Amino acid sequence: MNSGVWTSMIALLIIPPGGIILAIILGLLLHIKRPWLGAAVIGLATAALIALSLPLTGQMLLARLDAYALPLSPGLKKPGKDIRAIVVLGAGRYANAPEYGGDTVGPTDLVRLRYAAWLQRRTGLPILVSGGSPFGEPAAEAVLMKRSLERDFSAKVMWVEDKSRTTWGNARYSHQLLAAAKINDIYLVTSAWHMKRAVWAFEMNGMKVTPAPTGFATLGKKYSGLLGYLPSAKGMEMSAIAMRERLGFLWYGLVHNPGVMAGLPG
Repeated sequence: MNSGVWTSMIALLIIPPGGIILAIILGLLLHIKRPWLGAAVIGLATAALIALSLPLTGQMLLARLDAYALPLSPGLKKPGKDIRAIVVLGAGRYANAPEYGGDTVGPTDLVRLRYAAWLQRRTGLPILVSGGSPFGEPAAEAVLMKRSLERDFSAKVMWVEDKSRTTWGNARYSHQLLAAAKINDIYLVTSAWHMKRAVWAFEMNGMKVTPAPTGFATLGKKYSGLLGYLPSAKGMEMSAIAMRERLGFLWYGLVHNPGVMAGLPG
């Protein structure tokens, strides 16, 4: 079992709803000998489940991560000074897609790829796609990303980084490819909520980064009223992303640089 599987298993047990389910199970066990304590744990876990399932809660948690980097100007017409490449990070695949005859890029990938293609049209800069096969898939995610960029968005891909399994790997191996081309300054395209950890990883690996965030946590008019206060799968998904990202940043600080603890996202 590779490290990606173990990491995913641990994350599932900690991040909602997994962590909440474990808390409820603990409450049921405690209820056998200490009914009042078990009931309290179950009640708190249920309250957390409801709160984290609200779309407005999810948006609030993600908005604090989104605020790390402002979006580039929609009127951008040329690259920033010294920037010589666009790096776009993978975000998971749509596996065994029957309509495409196999794996292809996932929905979050598509948001990032679309923006990378837009940025290339505005700046003329070459693109590096980054993403490996964390669970031993036959085709690296970067290969799928390159295919989609060129076929679906008519964008040119110069480099394919297909070794990485994590954001840290994205940074490490992308730096190696770009260093060979004597490129150190980049636009970094990833989801807004993922940008702080991504920028930190790339800077720790010696790169100068200009954030190019996309996929901000916005809610449509549908959730501006009562629906924003009702539990939903969407709300839980947004809350889970926010909590996973915070835990990921904390983990990177512990593993790669304890000093980063002071910069834990708010």
